[in-house]
Amino acid sequence: MPSIDNHRDASSESAAKPSDLSRRRLIGVLAGVTATCALPAPGGANLTTLPATLPPSSAMRAAGFRAAPAAWFKLIKQHPELDLSAEPLAPVALTHAREVELALVHQQVNRLIRFRPDGPDRWQLVESEGDCEDYAIRKLFTLCQKYGWPRSALTLAACHIESGQGHAVLLVHSDRGVYALDNRRRHVEPWRRLPYRWIAREDPGAPFGLWRKLPTA
Repeated sequence: MPSIDNHRDASSESAAKPSDLSRRRLIGVLAGVTATCALPAPGGANLTTLPATLPPSSAMRAAGFRAAPAAWFKLIKQHPELDLSAEPLAPVALTHAREVELALVHQQVNRLIRFRPDGPDRWQLVESEGDCEDYAIRKLFTLCQKYGWPRSALTLAACHIESGQGHAVLLVHSDRGVYALDNRRRHVEPWRRLPYRWIAREDPGAPFGLWRKLPTA
C-alpha cells in the first residue's frame, strides 16, 4: 500500500517464529512510489460477536488531489461495479441497522480471507486470500452489492502503520464521523483511534479518478 516517501524499501522478508504469524512485506505502488502492506493483528479474523453501538467519531479533513494507484485503475476497469459514481462524497446516516451491517461485513471478510501477499501492483476482488487492500475491496464490494450501501459514502484509503509499513483500509463516511474497517482490528473503529499516518483516499466524483491527500494532523 501507498507511501508518500520517495524511496524504495528493498528489505527482504523477515523470518518468523513457527508459533507466530509470518511477517511479510509487500511491495505496492501509488503513483510510482513503493510501499509495503501490513499483516492482520493476531486473532483479528476470529471475531464472531457484534460490538456495542459504535462510539462517536469525527470528520476526516482532506487536502489537495494526488494521483491514484495504478492498480486501482486496473481494478475499476476489471470491476466497473466498483467505480465511484459521479456524485460527490456523501456521508450516510448511520442507523443501528447499518451499524450491524458494518460489523457483520467486517467480521465475515476478516474470517473469509487468509492473508497472503499477492505481489506488487495487484488490487483484486478476492474470494479466499489476499493482502490488506484486498480485504478492503471485498468489504466495499459486499456493502455495496449485498447491502445496498451508497458508493459515495465508502472510500478506500492508504496509510502507514506504526512501523512505517504501507497499509489500506475501507473508510465509512457517516453523519457521526468517519469509521475504519481495518483487517488488523477486531472491530469497526473511529478513524482517529488508529495510530496510523494517513496518506490518501478515493474521492467520489473527482475528475480523472484522482485521490485526495489526507493531512496527518
